[in-house]
Amino acid sequence: MINSRQSLGKLFCLGCLILLASCAKKEPTYSKEDMLQMVPFEGPDKIEIVLAKTINDAIPCSDYGEGCVSAHRFKARGLNLIAVEFETPSHAEYAAKKIYGWTTRNWLLDDVDGEPELERWAVKYLNAKSFNPTKKEKAVDSKEKSSESETPSAPTSP
Repeated sequence: MINSRQSLGKLFCLGCLILLASCAKKEPTYSKEDMLQMVPFEGPDKIEIVLAKTINDAIPCSDYGEGCVSAHRFKARGLNLIAVEFETPSHAEYAAKKIYGWTTRNWLLDDVDGEPELERWAVKYLNAKSFNPTKKEKAVDSKEKSSESETPSAPTSP
């Protein structure tokens, strides 16, 4: 009788763990393909993919920290930017807070801050937001107040 109660208790605990794990909310992410479908490839706002000429031109993920999946160079409105894919939005935001970058879901946009043309482009096409604590607005033309002045906190692993 005791063994069956213990077994029943273990099964109940196992069932609760499975239920909790299946109810965990996953952070929304964009794939590389999703990102490329969001931006124009023609006209004055077109995006251009900039390929590395040598192995030394490649952008190492180690420059951006934990959770980095890949980094890519692009040109928009004649200006260069780097788009870095992360495993989760939390990882992207953590990295963005450290370098005053911009994010859209699980992507960090580097070299956008301080370039009004790129800032407007990132907001218009990617709905990106800034993590520069000195900015009073999330975007150049935005009227929303930002809450990015928080100190970075490490992302939690799922």
